[in-house]
Amino acid sequence: MALNMNQTDDLQCFITALEAGIRTRIADYPDATPIVDRIFTTLKNTDGIQGNERPTRLPVCDHLENAFCQARKGPKPIYELTNALEKIEKNFKWHQKPEAERLSEEFFNGHANAVIVGKGGLEIRQDVRIGVSLVAPRIDYPRHHHPPEELYIALAPGKWMQDDKELILRNSGDLIHNPPNCWHAMQASQAPLLAIWCLWLNQ
Repeated sequence: MALNMNQTDDLQCFITALEAGIRTRIADYPDATPIVDRIFTTLKNTDGIQGNERPTRLPVCDHLENAFCQARKGPKPIYELTNALEKIEKNFKWHQKPEAERLSEEFFNGHANAVIVGKGGLEIRQDVRIGVSLVAPRIDYPRHHHPPEELYIALAPGKWMQDDKELILRNSGDLIHNPPNCWHAMQASQAPLLAIWCLWLNQ
């Protein structure tokens, strides 16, 4: 399903709002500045290819309305980013983490991911991958790691683990920077967790 011109504009508005939300807090996370600069400079200077994935929703996406509501309680840049995300969400192909059903039935049914920019997303490209993760209330997203450096921005609050240290509450607008191969995990509280992630693939 190709995007029409209005949908392409909505995607650009989302990317602009995403950068604004991250830039608002980047001074508190100096180690993440290089990846932020690389990602958004690349997005501005080079074009991707329009995606054609058929939109798909999973039952866990029923938690999105609550997650958006929680996110809108955050700072103004997060309120605006949430609005931009909600506007394009109808075009997402939501899916579970690969092999999630081997981990637990609760996790399999209690989370969803969607790629926004990158392979399988609304804009296909090989250098940057941006997506969103939704975790249902009281569900743990298991520890995992990957070679690409990554930056999350929390929309709906939740707890986060890095390098097998204790879980820390992250509120709306907080950034979580994962260096390459850093072990990390998430845990939703009584409300769903919602976060956007950005991966730099040109290592």
